[in-house]
Amino acid sequence: MRRQDVAVALQHPSRKPRQQHDDQFPTPWSRLIAAGQGHPLLCDTEAMTEPGPPGPEQPSGGQNFGAPQQVPGMYPPAPGPVPAKQSRTGWALFAVIAVIAVVMATVAAVVVIRHVSGAQDSETSEAASTSSSTGAGPTPLRSVHLAAPHVVTKPGSTEPKATLKVYEDFLCPYCGRFEQVYGPTIQKLIADGRIAVDYTMVSILGRGDPKSYSVRAGAAAYCVADADVAAFQRFHATLFAKQPEETAGTFPSDDQLIAQAREAGAPDSVAGCITSGTNRAMVNTAVKSAGITSTPTVLLNGTDIGDAVLLQPDPQALLDQLKTVS
Repeated sequence: MRRQDVAVALQHPSRKPRQQHDDQFPTPWSRLIAAGQGHPLLCDTEAMTEPGPPGPEQPSGGQNFGAPQQVPGMYPPAPGPVPAKQSRTGWALFAVIAVIAVVMATVAAVVVIRHVSGAQDSETSEAASTSSSTGAGPTPLRSVHLAAPHVVTKPGSTEPKATLKVYEDFLCPYCGRFEQVYGPTIQKLIADGRIAVDYTMVSILGRGDPKSYSVRAGAAAYCVADADVAAFQRFHATLFAKQPEETAGTFPSDDQLIAQAREAGAPDSVAGCITSGTNRAMVNTAVKSAGITSTPTVLLNGTDIGDAVLLQPDPQALLDQLKTVS
């Protein structure tokens, strides 16, 4: 080996430990799922944004390669030890910088905490003021109940033997996929009297904006259901069939929602309900009221079967779940 090769080898030790360090970090989706923050098949309240780019590569901890060795005659000699006075000055400067950094971090933390607390106090005061002035609390969350007259009931009861409860956001792409795969099967099961279904419209992708498409579409669906349940079933299917992209620049207007409702067979009276914003407050707070964190959320007689039907996008998966109902 030539002297130059020896020098390079000594100056650049093996990077195998660094590769091992990199392997400790899985893909962004794996990190997200491992941390319990998201699901690849759900619209999640805590994972609405893509993870940021990875930070700079860091050297592996616990590995010590020692000081770089030099081949005699190839590099200038290393500088001698720093005089004691200069060393003490450096440590003093480092200590001052560290103290300043701690103080600044503390001040920043206090500012953030106060800002968050202030916002929460403001929201609490505003809610209390609204409640006291109107004498009414938040709009109770309700569902659209679909069941055939001959639905199979529990022995000695009028309660359906199998009830499917579905929480959906009309802008959520995974809700659209769920409707595409399972919608026709669910409608047939309803018509055959094998199940009852409770649809609850919520807004996750509206992010609290009462004028967002998620809120407006969900509220419009309630308007149609209140006027004509059969029209609701067609309107519900239409909204998912014509679902806009989550990142679209523009979304269907109220007039377009009214037109779609009329095409589904809803009476003209739904126009006033849709344009007046009826049901929007209920849809906008539905996620909190229902206590869910993602859509679609699918329950069969109160048991979450979301993973069973979402990880196996096949209508048979739902039929298999129904077999477990006694």
